[in-house]
Amino acid sequence: MASIIPGYNYDIFISYRQKDNKGDKWVSVFVESLKTELEATFKEDVSIYFDENPHDRLQETYNVSKSLESKLKCLIFIPILSRTYCDPNSYAWQKEFLQFISMADSDQFGREVKLLNENVSSRILPIRIHDLDQDDIKLFEKETKSVIRTLDFVFKTSTGVNRPLLTHEDHPGDNLNKIFYRDQINKTANAIQEIIAGLIAFKPQALKEEAADNKQPLKIEEEKKETARGKNTGLSIPYKVSGIGILAVLLVIVLVTVIPRISKKGIPRIIKEPDGRISIAVNNFDNNTNDTTLNWMRMGIPDLIRNNLAGSRELLVQNSQTINELYASMGMTRNASIIPTQSREAAIKLKAATYITGSFQKYGNNILTLMKLIDTENDELLWTGQAEGYIDDIKNLTDSLSARLRNYLEISVLRKKSTPEYGDMNTSSPQALRKYIEGMQLMMDGKLSMATRSFSESYSLDTTFTLAAFYNAYSYNFLFDGPSAFKWTQIAYKGRNRLPYYYKIWVQLWNAAIVTNNNDSVLYLNNILAQSDIKSRLFWLDVGNTYTGLDQYQKAISAFEKIEELNSNWSEDLSLPNYYITYGNLCHATGNHEKEAQLYKKGIELFPENWSIVRTQAICALSRKDVKQSEGLLHRLSELFDKYNFSKDLVERILGLLYNEANSPDEAEKHFRRSVQLMPDSRANKYRLAEFLIRSDRNIREGMALADSLLADSLLAIYNVNEAIKLKGFGYYKQGRYKEALEILQDYNQNKRITWDPEVSTWIKNIQRALNSPKL
Repeated sequence: MASIIPGYNYDIFISYRQKDNKGDKWVSVFVESLKTELEATFKEDVSIYFDENPHDRLQETYNVSKSLESKLKCLIFIPILSRTYCDPNSYAWQKEFLQFISMADSDQFGREVKLLNENVSSRILPIRIHDLDQDDIKLFEKETKSVIRTLDFVFKTSTGVNRPLLTHEDHPGDNLNKIFYRDQINKTANAIQEIIAGLIAFKPQALKEEAADNKQPLKIEEEKKETARGKNTGLSIPYKVSGIGILAVLLVIVLVTVIPRISKKGIPRIIKEPDGRISIAVNNFDNNTNDTTLNWMRMGIPDLIRNNLAGSRELLVQNSQTINELYASMGMTRNASIIPTQSREAAIKLKAATYITGSFQKYGNNILTLMKLIDTENDELLWTGQAEGYIDDIKNLTDSLSARLRNYLEISVLRKKSTPEYGDMNTSSPQALRKYIEGMQLMMDGKLSMATRSFSESYSLDTTFTLAAFYNAYSYNFLFDGPSAFKWTQIAYKGRNRLPYYYKIWVQLWNAAIVTNNNDSVLYLNNILAQSDIKSRLFWLDVGNTYTGLDQYQKAISAFEKIEELNSNWSEDLSLPNYYITYGNLCHATGNHEKEAQLYKKGIELFPENWSIVRTQAICALSRKDVKQSEGLLHRLSELFDKYNFSKDLVERILGLLYNEANSPDEAEKHFRRSVQLMPDSRANKYRLAEFLIRSDRNIREGMALADSLLADSLLAIYNVNEAIKLKGFGYYKQGRYKEALEILQDYNQNKRITWDPEVSTWIKNIQRALNSPKL
């Protein structure tokens, strides 16, 4: 049976140790129970690969990679975590678990998926049937690079019982975990449904074309969080989780690649090959020793250099035979000195963009080797190097010399192939630079977990490469991994003095936002960044979004105007939907509706199927009481919802946010409540209603009760737990229960549940001011 999503052979792969399915065949019973529950959960048939027959398993003599290609090509991997599963020597661990991690990391979805309810989930869904040893937990977390989160089927008592939960227990009240088999099966099916729905909603272009008759890809955007904070401005601002808000939309919301074609200012002239490589002619070296027995080094040293350089994919090196044949055609003898004009003439004939000349001298038993790299076109000296040592060690000396040259050349190519949007890449290691560029591209493609691995490897290759640490913090931030973002920000901060001035300030801003949680410092540093002349649209997006998060709307607009200037200079519009949305919202909030209309018009031209742009236009029309335009936009929005198969409760939730931002609270409440009625168990629906009721002061008590119900949900993702905690703290604040509010909000901030939240910092200041008031 094929998968629900084309290109995959199964929806679910069940991995387990055969020894855990003996006796009462717990795993087999679990699979059958799950199949029954899935039939009641999905309209479609869900395919499961489960190898119940021990003799039917993949054998070591089979072509494992080919077998896994068909069987592990699945959407969700379910390992049955027992006392024996986390065994590096076991078949299930080596051939199934680790293989799936590798395959998932490199396929079109990646290992993590954004759910429709705004959570982020792994495609690995562990089922735990025993309490695990700490060593097993550490091994699992090491391989997955994430905290272990399981659905538990464990029966545990105070008398030491630790076994799998049975379908019907004789004495269920003795189970310390207080769980029931039927409920856990239902939770497992619900989790599977959420993951598959997320994969379907965010599936890549190739699959969308197959499913939608070659129509444009769906660009689903995360609902915008309400940040009006009691101000009826109508401004819809993307929620800022960090002081660096550039990719909050780029990576988390729309996952669009932004690698603009840029001007060629500052690109080295030496790169002439159409494919971007540097072509090099290595000439024979001159023997300046007066020792003819060393003439073999005239050709020997260049040969060693060619061998060292030829292994680089960034360089095109002429081989020795071609050089020697050319010398012969030019009438040059094997041992004759090579004058500079002949070296350049040879390079011109070979059409090499650069050429190398060199010589060697003898001092006692030491050899001094000198080498020059020259631009063929203008005869400009580009690089020089020298190495000295014993004659017997000539190979190592040459290896060292050519390695330094290779690093210089490869970095030149890599810098040209990248974009200034990536920043000033301060490393002398081409290997580290490759991993850094790889990480930037993965980050921009929304593959954040893979990006963190590339950045970490880049930094391990060059621990002075501050930007690798900086963007590692960046990626972890948008994975909502506060501790890792905190750690890598500290690393980048320690290396900040290796950066150019404004990049140094940028890292300091991150430190103020993530480590010290100091809004005043964030604003001060952002003001400094706003004075820079950095030619990067991503940089100015961050400056603008940081100002937006701090309610500095005019300054934010000035930063967006910098982007417009760069767009004009580069004759290319920034291909990022939220640029037009956020900039348009800023113009709306400041009353510049003419500019707002221009931005939305351009956004729709570039992204005609983007429902979020239509949504922001509708907010503008409703808030201006333009009935005709708002009716047309709401109708278009409804068409897009139908096209993208949005569930009815999601549509109601989005409309609730829309009317709330358009200053129509009665209509907003109606839609929020309708979303909960349609899907009472939806955590996102309950959260949005609670948030609305508390922020709008319409029913704080009811909103607090909803927040409490969310916090009591054991399956609530950590990010949404944090949001519920924040909401409860704000509710206490609105009720005047300042001490309780201060305690929960300070704990929220200090424990780094998220990285930077200027709103919470403002609340804390207001609460502290109120507590210190003489009236209290």
